[in-house]
Amino acid sequence: MTLNVSWIRGSNALSLLRDRLAPKLVEHKQKLSRSSCAVFIPVCHREEKLNLLFTKRTETLNSHTGQISFPGGRCEEGETARETSIREMEEEIGVAPSQVWGSLSRPVVSLKMENVYGCVGYIGHLEDLQLKLSPDEVSHVFTVPIEELVHSRFEQNYTNQRSRRQWEMLADRVESDSDSPQDRVENIRRISQINEYRMPVFPSPIDTDPNIWGLTAVMTDRLLYTAFRKNGYKKHDFTPSPE
Repeated sequence: MTLNVSWIRGSNALSLLRDRLAPKLVEHKQKLSRSSCAVFIPVCHREEKLNLLFTKRTETLNSHTGQISFPGGRCEEGETARETSIREMEEEIGVAPSQVWGSLSRPVVSLKMENVYGCVGYIGHLEDLQLKLSPDEVSHVFTVPIEELVHSRFEQNYTNQRSRRQWEMLADRVESDSDSPQDRVENIRRISQINEYRMPVFPSPIDTDPNIWGLTAVMTDRLLYTAFRKNGYKKHDFTPSPE
């Protein structure tokens, strides 16, 4: 089914997007330690369309080499998620946000059992930005129209790489919020007992780049669900693969 999301093409699309996201965005004011990470999810205009900007990590980094990500990294001791995400974006692509809207309501827990916070904001018109990429961290950047992301999600099977003990620890760390935390805990416990599960994936517009997957895809999916659930966009459930 094709969703009608024509509002994202209008002249007031930016304010509508911000207003739709606002009720579900929060301000994580706590000071974080180096065991946490934060990324910035950059909304921008390109050729009058609202896009998300992604980076491709270089092949020389120690982890997640060559993968698609949002600008971000590890927190410095005592930083907030917002401070980390803005600092990392400035270091990686040389851009500061013109608007910071808030953060996704809860962090994503990585395979290393680290909390990764997602801060959302607007960085302006891509044509007007003077990007300065960090050659050690960023191979290149690209953008994808938000409307295209809405229609292009697919699912892919992944092997369960966590041990049972890691899944139990993750279940214990799930934060309480309005999205039925007990149901989420039970879902985590259920998935911990299977060998494979499905995750959201978005195609990259560059043929030589990998797909947008993993933590970046999860955050993209959460953002899209918040903005487009009234238009019928379905929240991805980490449904186990058929046995």
